[in-house]
Amino acid sequence: MNQLWQLYGFEIKKIMKNRLTIAMLIVTVLFLLIEAFTPKLYLTEEMRDEQKVLDGRIIDDALLREMAPKLVDNGTVWTDDNAPYERIAEIERGMLPENTDLADCSAEEMYREREEAIVAMMKRDQLTEGELQWWERERAKTRTPFLYRDCQGTVNLSQGMSLTLMCIMLISALCLSTVFTMEHRQRTDQLLISCRHGRGETYFIKTAAGLTVVTASCLIAAALLTILIAVLYGLDGLDAVVQLELPLSAYSFTMGRFILIQMLVMLTASVLFASFAMAMSEIIKNSLAVMGIMVGIFVFSQLELIPPQYRVLAQMKSMLPSNQISIWSLLEHRLVGTGGVYVTTYAASPVIYLLLSALLILAGKIAYDRFRVTGR
Repeated sequence: MNQLWQLYGFEIKKIMKNRLTIAMLIVTVLFLLIEAFTPKLYLTEEMRDEQKVLDGRIIDDALLREMAPKLVDNGTVWTDDNAPYERIAEIERGMLPENTDLADCSAEEMYREREEAIVAMMKRDQLTEGELQWWERERAKTRTPFLYRDCQGTVNLSQGMSLTLMCIMLISALCLSTVFTMEHRQRTDQLLISCRHGRGETYFIKTAAGLTVVTASCLIAAALLTILIAVLYGLDGLDAVVQLELPLSAYSFTMGRFILIQMLVMLTASVLFASFAMAMSEIIKNSLAVMGIMVGIFVFSQLELIPPQYRVLAQMKSMLPSNQISIWSLLEHRLVGTGGVYVTTYAASPVIYLLLSALLILAGKIAYDRFRVTGR
């Protein structure tokens, strides 16, 4: 057993000493620093103070009437006099039809328009009657009128999760796709399998080492981003409802709960990325092809190519990790389930990612055993 642990540690060291791994970790840190500091270039301390003026106010008729006389060009021009109301106007505009006069709209009309827009969006996405009933119960948990909170920091953190996931995907694609192919290319694979633990154990130890490196990188990257955002902007808006950022979302989430969901999605997605990179590199024996496949899938997930009428394909695409972790996934209302029993994609995706990871690891093991017999 001690020898297996030594081999496990050796495999981790081998991955970490790879120049590509070191370079990708440095690039990840630089990306996170840029992601954290970029809003500072557009958001001065005066602007931050203005956003906090209305913190804790209810977005009701009283606030809308107070804002109405200060609107310029229907809330598109902001000065020192009306700057504190900018986010309120953006939230109101997000609930109303385009070109609606904000000054003439009451809170009751605004929230009614929001409900109608959500139902229309769900029907466009071809939700079933069972799903619509499920969402009706879910929407009842979101209290209106909304309580306005300054949640700039938590929004920045949530948006930064997508970049963090992309970095984890690149680490998996570039650094783990060579874990097995390096042996085949250097012709050391036959030497390894002739050793004491070179048969069944070697494959799983290498896989465990790769999973450890990627999941540890994921946790450290998420922690670094959280610390940077907390220091630069604060995390005061964790209890804010997600509707302050995406008014047409039907989820009864706070920003804090959604960020925890994002972290769970990212952690399980990192397991999937690592499993895919290592298993596919063993199956097709070509690390460059694996890198191309992973980057290609990531790019495909960002393209709007599947119309909503192709419900199954559109939902499968929306459940890809890069889409599932995005803050825009809060507008994805298609559920997973049948027979009246439904769960959100946030509940289904992590389970699916882990099941796919197990299947990929098994497929890689079969390919590894087959090559051990017929590869030379």
